[in-house]
Parts: sequence; structure tokens; C-alpha cells
Amino acid sequence: MPEQNIRIPVLIAGGGPVGLVVALELGVRGVECMVLNDKPDTAAHPKANAIGARTMEHLRRLAIAAPLRKMGLADDHPTDVAYFTRLTGYELARLPMPSRRDALAEAESGAGAWASPEPPHRCSQIFLEQQLKRRADDLPTIDLRFGWQLTAVKESGDSVSATAEEIATGRTVTIEADYLVGADGGNSIVRKSLGIELEGESGVVRPFMGGEMFAAYFRARPDPSWLSVNASWQYWIVNPDIRALLIHVDQTDRFLLHTTIAKGGDPAAMDTAAIMGLMASANVELELLSEVPWTAGYSLVAQSYGTDRIFLAGDSSHLFTPTGGLGMNTGVDDAANLGWKLAALCQGWGGAKLAGSFGAERRPIGLRNINFARGFANSVGTVPVTEEAERDSAAGRAERATLGERLRAHARSEFIIPGIMLGVRYAGSPIVAEDDGFGGPPPDEPNSYIPNSSPGARAPHFWFSPGSALYDRLGPEFTLLRLGGSVIDTSSIEEAAALRGVPLTILDVKPDRARDLYGVDLALIRPDQHIAWRGNRAPDNALALVDLVRGA
Repeated sequence: MPEQNIRIPVLIAGGGPVGLVVALELGVRGVECMVLNDKPDTAAHPKANAIGARTMEHLRRLAIAAPLRKMGLADDHPTDVAYFTRLTGYELARLPMPSRRDALAEAESGAGAWASPEPPHRCSQIFLEQQLKRRADDLPTIDLRFGWQLTAVKESGDSVSATAEEIATGRTVTIEADYLVGADGGNSIVRKSLGIELEGESGVVRPFMGGEMFAAYFRARPDPSWLSVNASWQYWIVNPDIRALLIHVDQTDRFLLHTTIAKGGDPAAMDTAAIMGLMASANVELELLSEVPWTAGYSLVAQSYGTDRIFLAGDSSHLFTPTGGLGMNTGVDDAANLGWKLAALCQGWGGAKLAGSFGAERRPIGLRNINFARGFANSVGTVPVTEEAERDSAAGRAERATLGERLRAHARSEFIIPGIMLGVRYAGSPIVAEDDGFGGPPPDEPNSYIPNSSPGARAPHFWFSPGSALYDRLGPEFTLLRLGGSVIDTSSIEEAAALRGVPLTILDVKPDRARDLYGVDLALIRPDQHIAWRGNRAPDNALALVDLVRGA
């Protein structure tokens, strides 16, 4: 029998990056929530290893980006992606990418591919989760229950009932919540309780990044006897004996290895030292920290992202093969979209359509990103290679040149993806105003991003001064930008927001470059930094606009 009953506005199943970001979005707004996580602490085994620019923008708003930047690789460590026959063999291709220090300098100067105050950060999920949990621990409205698992869920009328068990003791509690977020992974109890299936492609087998895979996390000295190549962040191995990936986890001696398990192979029989020896053609002394079998070849999206009271976010709603680093980053973007909406519903100013807008906006993005990730996996996972590639011969040099050309093109397509990360647009959203007379948005292309103020798009970034970005000056909820020194009367919008209880900040932006960037005098920006409406004057019916964007 349950030992106690708990009443909470929002219950979150899953304390990984997605669940913790939802909790923080609520916690910074003073909304009470509880997080259940079936592990006793944050992740000890590295999973995601690339934190995208859009994720870093969300973390900047949550006061986590700066401390997280200090974790992972050293300031001057290259973040190159390089391809080799073996770690002591031939280099086939290399995509040079800036160190953390240089990436931040590029962002400050406006150079580079990322039109963002926060360029991508090459950092493991283990460090990200530590920072998220530390921040959540500081917020009194977040009740973190690590070592607890969700065991049952039931939606009834205007509430959700759940049962949770403390794993160490077997103690159970019943929890009544207004809303429930299932951020509980690919085997989501929440999704299964709703009878929602995952749709798409699974079981795809490739020479690499398809089928049964093996990941090992270990400590080893980066000794020139086995790692004699130029420093990189990722080292991809391509030869007839093995396809593998080695990633620097920190600036000293921790690495993550991914390789394929042979068909019919036993994951328990995988020998990390032997695999590293095959990758390097040298003996590698290492201390194994953890090893995990996993499966690649998934491209799955949930049929639905939930109901008006129960929501699916992260791996519970989409499963990626992790090429492009899109899995966790798509999940964090889910969380940022959902968090402000749940807060608005709990605080009373969110309308009835706000809940449904989550799936309407995010499911198309899940499908979009799954398709991009699948393309990357097909590209890198099926590269043909023969024994000749490792020989010092004319045929070997020719094969290495062909491999290098293909891999360089692939690397540019997979790792320089500002269009995917920054170009998310909620086309057709029920809470985004239609756009008349301003022209359509630019094409949705993975490797290029054109800043634009189309409703539904991410608000274009610009600097006010060094270190002070537009995103740092936006209000906590909706912000109305008045651009280019505009003196347009916006009192009707302000009065309508006040009447409906919608928090609204007015931000006057005088630089002409900002007006040129947005192409309009007024832009209404949502709490998640997406544009809800734009115009050159206040709308004829400001109350209708406010009702639209708050989901009424």
C-alpha cells in the first residue's frame, strides 16, 4: 500500500537532460514540480558528447552555460573531427574546428557559421547532467527524487495519478499532479501507459552506426605510442578490420569508444583493450570505467506527443541514431518548448490550446531531425574500404584519396549544421500568428542558416555590446521588440497582455542593424525565443493577438 499521498502541479518522469531542463524551466518561474529518476545520481557513462548551439542558448537563459563551458576539453584543445585508417596509421580526412576559446571569440566577432551568442560546446552529457542537477538543487520549488521510479500512470479528468517507488527501500507513494511529463527514455512507461507507438525505421544494419553497438568509457594516457596523430576531438577509424570512433571526454585521460558488435557476437565478450589495440595497432594500457551495449539504426517518432495533461519529450517521443548529435539536443529543445507552456497553464494565463501546441510544434521537428540524422548515419556508416587503403602503394594512395574526399564532404555536412540547430521554425503552429505581406521564410537547409523574423522562427541574435546579447535582455516570458528607434504606439498590445495576465516586457532596440536584421518595426518574442508575431504597427485587434499567442 502507498505510504503517503503527494499533490504537485507537475510531475516529471526522468531526470536526464530533458527532464531536468523541464524542471528548471518550471523552477525558475516558481512553479512546483517533482522529478523522479530511477538512477541514484546523474549519468556516470557518457552518452551524448556534443551540446548544440541552440541547447547552449537555452542553458544560457537558465544560468548554466558559463559554468558548463569550463568543463570538458581544455580551452585550447582542437575540436577537429578526423578520420584515420588506424590511430598509428594514415590520416584520411580532417575537419578543422575551433577550440572552445576560439569558438567563443568567433561568436563575439560574428564570424563563423553560428549566428548565436553560444557556439556548440564539445562536452559530455555526464558534465551537463551534473550542472543541471546542481542548478535544480538550488531552486526550492523543484523536488528531486533520484533513486525513485515511476510504476503506474493514470489520467482522469482534470488530473493525473501516478505511483512511484523508492528503489532502495521499496517504499511507494501516490502522486496527484495537474500535468505529467514523460522524459523517461526509449522504453517510456509514460508513453506505453498512453498506448502510443513509435513509428518509423528500426533494425537498420550498417557496417557502422547501424545494428548492435558497443560503448566503452575508459581512462588511458594519451601516449604517443598509440595516439601519435594530431590532436582532435573525435577520431574515426575506417579499415577492413574495424569501424570505430574514439572521443576525448576530458582534457587529460578519459575517452569514449564506440564500435560495432559483429552479428551474433556476445556483448559480454567485448574486450576494450583488444579493440583499442586493433584501432591503434599498438598496445593500449587502460582502466575501464564502464561499458554499455546499445543499438543504432533507429529513426522513430511517437505517433503523438501526448494528451492535454500528459506529455512526451526527449527519447520517449523520438529515438535517433546519434549522428549529428541530434538526439539529446532535440530533446532539450522539446523541454524548452514545453516548460514555459506548463508554467503558463499552472499560473493561469495559458489558454486551453497551449497544451496541444506542444505536439503540434515539436512532432514535425522530431520528424525533420530524424531524417537528417538518418542521412548522416547512411553517409558515414556505409563508407567502403579495402585492405589496399592501409598499403603504401599507388593503389593505396588512390583509395585513401577517394576515402578522404568522401569523408571530408561528409564531415562538413554532419558537423557544421547551423540550419538544423538554429533554423527550427514552427510553421502552422496554432499559437503563431499568420504572416501577411512580408514574404516567406528562407529554405530549411541543414548546413546554412539565414537569420529571419518569420513567425515561428527563432528570434535572430545580435549583440548590444561585447558580452551582452539580445537574449540576455529579453523578459522572462513574452517580449515585444520595438526596433530601430520606433515610436509606434504599442499601448494596445500592452493593455491586452495586462488584461489577460500575460507577462510582457517592452524592449526598445535602437541600432539600425537590428531593424535591418528583423526587417520590421515590431516583433513579439515568446519565452522560448521564437517569434510569435511581427508587424510595422500594432494589430487592429491586439486582444485577439494576445489570446492567440497564449493559446486561448
